[in-house]
Amino acid sequence: MDFLKDLLQQISEKTRSATAEVEKRLQELKEKLDQDKDGKPDLVEKALQEAKKALEEAKARLAELDQDKDGVPDKLKELSEKAAQAAEAAKAKAEEAARLLKKRLGKRDSQA
Repeated sequence: MDFLKDLLQQISEKTRSATAEVEKRLQELKEKLDQDKDGKPDLVEKALQEAKKALEEAKARLAELDQDKDGVPDKLKELSEKAAQAAEAAKAKAEEAARLLKKRLGKRDSQA
């Protein structure tokens, strides 16, 4: 019985020692990751700051591109309007070509 009791005692001591070592290493790692000791890993803080900065830059760039503040970059609106005008002109030309073709085909049918 004493053998089992001693064995359990040794296992318990080794477990406590291993747990203390793991806790010590974990604390060291936390300290390395949080140099400014604010409770947040510095790498995460830096990434968050960079993301915020990129967002602000993107907002500023969008504001530059959207002078009339309607949510659509002005150049894109201008290109869209030009594309719509070109499509309208192409449609009108296609309709004119179809009309002329019908007219010519109509003359051939009456000549035959």
